[in-house]
Parts: sequence; structure tokens; C-alpha cells
Amino acid sequence: MYKIKLAQPGHFLDVAALDRIAWPEEPDTYIPDGEHAWRLWCEYATVLIALESQPDQRELVTGALLMFPTNTSEIFLHKIMVHPDYRGKGIGSALMQQALQDAQDVVLLTVNPENTPAIKLYESFGFNVRTQVEGYYRPHEHRLIMEFQPTT
Repeated sequence: MYKIKLAQPGHFLDVAALDRIAWPEEPDTYIPDGEHAWRLWCEYATVLIALESQPDQRELVTGALLMFPTNTSEIFLHKIMVHPDYRGKGIGSALMQQALQDAQDVVLLTVNPENTPAIKLYESFGFNVRTQVEGYYRPHEHRLIMEFQPTT
């Protein structure tokens, strides 16, 4: 069974390791964030982690979510990831639910407009499309910006 908690600075190496294995390895598709970035984020941003108890009493970081404030007083959900061996157990949903439950400001995220399953998933959490940006990352990488309005 897993538990969701706020990451501490000491978790940064485990989260960085998860970042390298949770995404495709094609360099043109995804570039993992370095350990230095995760160290900073674990201390100064909101990094939620899913911890799975192991038989040897260790806790394994099986999922993580990163959010940080923007200069527009909104929150940007930068990344959510689950270890490939632990997918399908509700870890990603639990991370998202906790993050949105704790949010006090508008939460933004970006998604490929062709990724219909992800868009439907985000809509199921209450996100709506704000706008589409052509060439968001590179000329061929378009994104929808979606937003979640917390209830006050």
C-alpha cells in the first residue's frame, strides 16, 4: 500500500531517479530534470510523493508530482509521474487529487492537444481548456493550457 506525502529535501535523489525511468527515453521527446533541480524543488516547490512500503521496511518512491507558483499568482503543475512497475494502482490519481485538494489558487498544466486520453483525464479532475499555444516548446510541439479553479 502507498501513502501520499510532501517530499522532503532528502527525497530528491529518489525522485530524480524516478524521473529518468518514468518517461520515454527518446531525447527529442523528453528531457529528465537533473538532480540539482529536484533538490531545489523538494525544498522550495510542492513535490508530493507516493511511498510504497517494501518488505525490508524501506519506502520506495513510486510516484511524484511537482507544482510551483507562477508570476501570475497561479500554480503550474509541471510534472506527474509514476514508476512503470506501479502504474494502474491509482497512484497518479491519488497524487492529483491531493494536489488539487490542497490548491488555493488556479492550477495550470499543459498537454499535447492530440493526447485525447490525457485531456479527458484532466477534465475528469475538473480542468478546462484555457487556450491552445502553437509551437509551445518547439515549432512542432503544440500545447493546450488547461486550468483548474479551486473551490473556496
